[in-house]
Amino acid sequence: MRIALVLTFLLTSLASFASHIVGGVIHYECLGGDQYEITLYVYRDCNPGNSQYDNNPVIGIYENSTLVTSLTLSLANALVTTLPLDTGDPCLVPPDNVCVQQAIYSGIVTIPPSAIGYTLAYQRCCRNTTILNVPAAGDNLGSTFFAQIPPTSQAVCNSNPLFNNLPPVLLCANQPFVFDHAATDLNGDSLAYKFCNPKDGGIPGVQMNPPTAPPYMDVSWNATFSTDYPITSAPAFTLDPVTGLLTGTPNQVGQYVVGICVEEYRNGVLISNTNRDFQFNVVLCGQATIAFLDDLPQCQGLDFQFQNGSAGANTFFWDFGTEENDTSIEANPAFAYPDTGTYVVTLVANPGGVCADTVTTTVYAYPPVDASFSVIGGDCGNGGRTFIATPDSTYGEGYTYNWSFGANANPPSSNDNNPVNFTLLNPGLNQTLLEISVGPCTSTQQLSINVDPFPQAVIEEQTVFCGDLFLEFQNGSSNASSFLWNFGHVGNNTSTLENPSHVFPNTGSFNISMIADPGSDCADTAFTTVQILPADPITLQYSLAIPGPCDTINRLDMLFTGAGADEITWDTGDGNIYSGTSSTNTYQNDGFYTVTITAYNALCELTESDAVEIYISAEPLDLPLALPNVFSPNRDSHNDTFIPYFEITPGVPATLPGNRTVFDYLEDYTLLIYNRWGALIYDSLNNKPGWDGGDYPDGTYYAIISYKRACLDTNSTEKGIHFTLLR
Repeated sequence: MRIALVLTFLLTSLASFASHIVGGVIHYECLGGDQYEITLYVYRDCNPGNSQYDNNPVIGIYENSTLVTSLTLSLANALVTTLPLDTGDPCLVPPDNVCVQQAIYSGIVTIPPSAIGYTLAYQRCCRNTTILNVPAAGDNLGSTFFAQIPPTSQAVCNSNPLFNNLPPVLLCANQPFVFDHAATDLNGDSLAYKFCNPKDGGIPGVQMNPPTAPPYMDVSWNATFSTDYPITSAPAFTLDPVTGLLTGTPNQVGQYVVGICVEEYRNGVLISNTNRDFQFNVVLCGQATIAFLDDLPQCQGLDFQFQNGSAGANTFFWDFGTEENDTSIEANPAFAYPDTGTYVVTLVANPGGVCADTVTTTVYAYPPVDASFSVIGGDCGNGGRTFIATPDSTYGEGYTYNWSFGANANPPSSNDNNPVNFTLLNPGLNQTLLEISVGPCTSTQQLSINVDPFPQAVIEEQTVFCGDLFLEFQNGSSNASSFLWNFGHVGNNTSTLENPSHVFPNTGSFNISMIADPGSDCADTAFTTVQILPADPITLQYSLAIPGPCDTINRLDMLFTGAGADEITWDTGDGNIYSGTSSTNTYQNDGFYTVTITAYNALCELTESDAVEIYISAEPLDLPLALPNVFSPNRDSHNDTFIPYFEITPGVPATLPGNRTVFDYLEDYTLLIYNRWGALIYDSLNNKPGWDGGDYPDGTYYAIISYKRACLDTNSTEKGIHFTLLR
């Protein structure tokens, strides 16, 4: 890969940054006679289309919050210069799209002595919205630059410190930065330096005449930033409080606003504070000279053609890493190595120059290596299937061979360069790998070997114990086509069928074997023991008595009535298990339960299950019985049958538990139906279902019921009602 001519062209552009006022500071010098020369330094982005300087900036002079006077300065008399793009390192090239100007305004003002002191302030909106360390508040985030004149009790005719050096226009990302931020004080006072919070101020589109009164609002910080950590950096920026030396390594491209204050002390007393507010542009800087070697085709022999990808250089020096006759000053030299080996090549771009750059690379002078190989075989043996691997190329002394056959191989690896015998123990795809190396030159080849499955003999477990002497065998083997059974007794005791049946000579225990693919190297044998017992002796009969409507507890009575069982167990479906021919279970909740009975006799057992429904609410219904006054037997599954119902309040049927019907709660029930002429057309004769209307037409009918409520009534009740049949 060839690097571009200069890395400057790859740098992140700052052209997209909105251009505004980017910093400033106020300096004053006492001239005597209550006169002060005020100097305002203002910095702005100067790319085309950017914000211009104020023609007549105004300095407000306040005693506390009272405006004493103001000083209007003139751009026509100001000194405007474009600041140099200096990286501080002649071998680091700045991008050409950064432009910052400095305007120096000055004027003289007469201010009477003050026991309170003065604050000098200039305000201007707005800052860039692209600054990374403060919120992007549209165009509403401005600047306030201020300085303080101490009260006469602290100093008379004082001048504040003046910073010695211009602030840097740009900082190179990922390059250590050192800047002397010291100031000079004409009065010889002691100075101390610290990071301070930049101040907000100004109104968009309005020249501040005069600026607002102090105190001034701090600019807030985005997450991870603070007054003492204003720039993304590692190591972080630090400011020496005594010398004003600013150091750090910025590591993220972008714009950052930084505030630095110089405090003036006289006789140990703080008498003034001056803030310098400036926007630092962190950019990617290119190198003036870059030495670079394009990638070389390695392990291709002894002859090399070198490709020079250096930038910013016209002269070169090569050292090819042998002991003699191994240098060149050509831009793209060719070199033939005298022997195989590993060599370190050095390229110096602009040798002897101030910004010379050096790069080294390693050359592997070896012929190409080919690790392709082939595999044959696959016969059974050694507990698996055996194969032979043979390299396609033969190499001489100094070459190493590394075979890897996998963890399920025998052997799992080898360093033999001749044909290699190995056994794969698992069926399916197995990966075999060969690596051939000489020096650092390596070739690797991998093959997938499909190993056919091995026969696996499986006899399904016996499930019938209590039958007769006849038994059918189930073969669960896989990957086998022939079988040999041995039934473990004297006489006719073998079979070659896949799923044979066999009549044993008597009851008892027999050791059975079965060979899958008998006679082959891959044969597999399975063993099992079968029990031949007499026919099943168990008669499985039982009864379950569930609660009725007159019961007040949800009890289930279970009784085994069969024969031939040595043991009976009951599983009542609610987590309870009982033993014995008869058992009783009380349920805690109503619902459906599966009751399972298991009868045991030696190895024989029978299991049968019943689903039963248990209701805690199994108790008499002390409710009145009512008859509908209309029904519609039109087979729509709604009101198709004329039947009585229990009602909670007139016309409101009661809800019955589970699948119970009204007839579960009635005794001696009779329903008689008469037509409008008094002829009997239906008699239930104690049949529980109601009347389905037959083929009778719509009209009025008369019904009489007679009943007892189960568990409640001693005598029968009789009711009659006229009702309407409406289809």
